[in-house]
Amino acid sequence: MKTFAVFVAIAALASFAVAAPTPEPSPEAIASPSAPVEERQSIGVFVTKDINWGGESAWIPVTRGACITFNSAWVNTVTSFGPDSGLSCHLFDCGGTSIGPIFNPGYASLGSIGWNDRINSFRCV
Repeated sequence: MKTFAVFVAIAALASFAVAAPTPEPSPEAIASPSAPVEERQSIGVFVTKDINWGGESAWIPVTRGACITFNSAWVNTVTSFGPDSGLSCHLFDCGGTSIGPIFNPGYASLGSIGWNDRINSFRCV
């Protein structure tokens, strides 16, 4: 009987040790990176085939300074063009003519600047 009582006492003490809270980490341990933290996010342009951001649409990710050429489904069909905030874009047609810079929010109707269904490529910085 004494063995059983000792076993119960040990089990009761062990349950207190298991239930003990762990100490909270210090703020320094949570937010002290060894290198500067860089914010990474995708940037791009939103295009549609109809005025006022209507019809078929696409969001195209861009790399600053890279020329993006539309595929055959989009060449000379873009009617609305809107770069993300912070981008400045130039549009190009097949004859080498360009227009820009275009900033956010862009144009709901490129026809208003004579560029409806005229874009073959663009470059944003």
